[in-house]
Amino acid sequence: MVSTLAPDTAPHAATDPDGRPYAHGFRPATLDWDGWTCADCIVCATGRQCADCRACTNFAFPYPPHWARPWTEGDPERGIEAFGGPGGMSAGRNLVDNTGDWVLIEINRDAAATARAAGHWVVEADIRTLDPRHPALRHVRRFHGSPPCQTLSDAGKHAGWSADEIGELQSVMWQASEAFGFLEVDDLCSLYGGPHTYFGDVADGMEDHPDADGRGDLCWSGHLPPTMTPADFREWAASTVSDDRTALMAEMLIWPMCLIQIGAPLVSITMEQSANLLRQAPALAEAIQAEITSTEGFAWSWCSWQIADAADFGAPTHRERAWMVATRHENPRYADHVDGDAAARAMWAHVLKRTGRLPDWTPALDRRIDPYQGRPALPEVTVATALDLPADWWADTRGKRKTNPRTGKPLGGGSFRLDRVGQCVTAPWYGLKFRPAHVPQGEGTATITLPDLGALVGFPRDYPWTYIPSRAGAKGTRNIAQMIADAVSLFVGAAISAAVQGEDWYEPTAAHQATLYRLPVPKPGTHCTTPLLDLFRPVRGTRKHARADIAAKTDEAVRARRQPQRLLIAARNHN
Repeated sequence: MVSTLAPDTAPHAATDPDGRPYAHGFRPATLDWDGWTCADCIVCATGRQCADCRACTNFAFPYPPHWARPWTEGDPERGIEAFGGPGGMSAGRNLVDNTGDWVLIEINRDAAATARAAGHWVVEADIRTLDPRHPALRHVRRFHGSPPCQTLSDAGKHAGWSADEIGELQSVMWQASEAFGFLEVDDLCSLYGGPHTYFGDVADGMEDHPDADGRGDLCWSGHLPPTMTPADFREWAASTVSDDRTALMAEMLIWPMCLIQIGAPLVSITMEQSANLLRQAPALAEAIQAEITSTEGFAWSWCSWQIADAADFGAPTHRERAWMVATRHENPRYADHVDGDAAARAMWAHVLKRTGRLPDWTPALDRRIDPYQGRPALPEVTVATALDLPADWWADTRGKRKTNPRTGKPLGGGSFRLDRVGQCVTAPWYGLKFRPAHVPQGEGTATITLPDLGALVGFPRDYPWTYIPSRAGAKGTRNIAQMIADAVSLFVGAAISAAVQGEDWYEPTAAHQATLYRLPVPKPGTHCTTPLLDLFRPVRGTRKHARADIAAKTDEAVRARRQPQRLLIAARNHN
């Protein structure tokens, strides 16, 4: 499914905004759009809604028809959620702000159908077939993405752990700002035939040009226009990795950069990914952070990375995920500055132990989001409490197994007590069986339902899980369990959403937890006792100068690594 207007492929020479033709066949990667919007629509001028207007519907497709209409003050904020899944992040966001106007992009038909049944507008498509320069997206203010984690997760084949592949993809992602028109250069006259390169140096063979030692009418500094289409950049990223799903990380730069280039007033970017993104492939997190905070990229004021466990935010099962929060103009809510060196040593302790040094490329960890802000921790919920089962019962995730004669315990694990926070929910849990402690392993008769499985992640028990049968009689139990296992935790999704928009997360999330697990609502006033990531303890007295120091170091590092690579995209474009 292709959602955008066709690229400009006309044979005439491309020109800059002032009408000057580019030299050497250079064509900036732009869309051919004549500027038509709903404001020019004679049908809508009669008072009809865009959804009733064929012109607006066709123009905005596959996005909501009313997105053909320019956004006006008082309208709901528009947002794009990439890799939306069955709607976990959206459900969490709705706990703190249900007034937004969001579109989810999801390729899995069952997850898309589930999110649609939950009331969300869903574009069911491979995100790589969509062009973020679509003119209907020019008023998007928020962007969230949860790229697939299979190549990074412990359960996968670890293709995303390859240092060589990650290094290559990181190098590509470093060039996103140049590809999409964010690179400021000393002299743009190279676009018009010289005499200077875009570094400002005299080009070879142009030494005798009258403006070689000075500046002519076409010589000025500025930003290079976009040099690659999203499709070209995606192809480049995919060429560096063995599994295309790893390359989908590049969408976290492609979409925000293209949205801003078409004039979208984007003010926040959030992201959820496997915790192994930070632990095993931090170079990709560094590339995204650098493009967002560097003056050679977005130059935004904030971009933080951290690992958060849903169990610390009220869930009855663990779910550790890497989270990024980026804001354009000011610090997000719950912003906290911390000891970045201590955080790095703790995050990559396994690398330090093996090599004696930290990874070569890592994101700065000297800032984080702390939603509690000293308030009481939400109650710890055990699996027994969540499912209203006896606390002394056990759960078996697999069938009956042989016993280790030395320890007397079942071989292969897969059993756990219910009187504690559970392990991370995985797809095989649809076959979970419960038993009293005196019943032998594998002989329990009580089973789990899909609504209860969803509740262990934070979904309401009446959430509309949907399966579209691929064959007669198929129930899709495993498919739905996989959706539940992959979904964003509502508890953390609410906290992260509240950091960049909406109301404070604490009270609505506490109310959701109390309703879902039949708990009393916690009373405010006592100090938070849950040690949320102790490794991120603030360094007092350094907060005032932290942002300026980080920005200077980031820009210096970005300039150093990009200098030998800047001509790469231009060369690809001309070839």
